[in-house]
Amino acid sequence: MCRFTPLVLLTGLTITDLLCKAWAAATLPGWPAQPLLPGLLSLQFTLNPGMAWGLLGDLTVGLALLRLAAGLTIMIVLATRPLPRGRATALALIGAGALSNATDGLTRGAVVDYLSSPALDNLHRHLTGQPFPIFNGADVLVLAGALLLTFLTSRPTRAALAHGDPL
Repeated sequence: MCRFTPLVLLTGLTITDLLCKAWAAATLPGWPAQPLLPGLLSLQFTLNPGMAWGLLGDLTVGLALLRLAAGLTIMIVLATRPLPRGRATALALIGAGALSNATDGLTRGAVVDYLSSPALDNLHRHLTGQPFPIFNGADVLVLAGALLLTFLTSRPTRAALAHGDPL
């Protein structure tokens, strides 16, 4: 894999999510949830100044700067260090999500959320009595990257197994 492939992936995913957010902000306000996959995934618009469930909503700029720092740090790591393909991909996903949400926070003063899940909402309401938050593609990217990174770092590599090295 080319050393810059993860940076291309990160850039493409960031731009794609920002375009989805721009479309959602221009199209969805004032509409009820629009089913994409009935019962599983819907389009629904909200602006979130904080994190999931609106946590830290008073720290919009601080959260945006933290996200920006995380995204830029990941870009630097991807540009300067050779990483295994899976880890580079996981970091590209996380970096794209961080940069997309940072851009929203810095330019809009809130993050555009445009996805809801009736299935997750029902489960979360059953468990906690609270609705599951509306989210966006950047959130999905960060979650997918974190899960991939966790999976990859929790299993021993062939080289570590061959040499008896600890992870």
